[in-house]
Amino acid sequence: MTSQVIAPIQPALHTTVMTDHDKLRLALRANAMSSASFGLVGLVFAGWVVDVLGAGNETIVRVLAAGLVAFAANVWWVSNQEGTTLRQQTLLISLGDIGWVVGSVAVIALGVFTTAGAIVAALVAVLVFDFAAAQLYTRSRAFAL
Repeated sequence: MTSQVIAPIQPALHTTVMTDHDKLRLALRANAMSSASFGLVGLVFAGWVVDVLGAGNETIVRVLAAGLVAFAANVWWVSNQEGTTLRQQTLLISLGDIGWVVGSVAVIALGVFTTAGAIVAALVAVLVFDFAAAQLYTRSRAFAL
C-alpha cells in the first residue's frame, strides 16, 4: 500500500544537477536579459531616463540603449556556443562588463549625475559587476584544466 502512495510522488522529487557549463550559460542569459531590458527602457523612455539621471540627452541615451540591445543579443548568442567560443567570448563579455563598471564609477565621480542618477548608476554598476564576477567564476569552473 505504501509503495502505491509513494511511487507517484517520486518523479516529482527528481532533481536535475546543473553542470558548470549550464551555470555559465545561466549567468550569461541573465546578463543578456538584464541588458536587453535596460536597453529597451532606454530606447522607449529616453526622456524619462535623462530626467532620472539628470544628465545627457535623449540621443545619447538612445545610442547607449541600442548598444545594450546589441550587446544583449551577442551575449545570448554566446550563451548557446560551445568550447573555445564560449570560453573566449565569455571573457570578452566579462571584460566589457568591468569596463561598464569602471565607466560608471568615473561618471559618478565626475559629478555628472544628480544624486538620484548617481544612485541608479551605482546600483546598475553593482548588478553589472555581479554578472562579470558570476561569469568569470563559472567560466573558470567550466573550463578548469
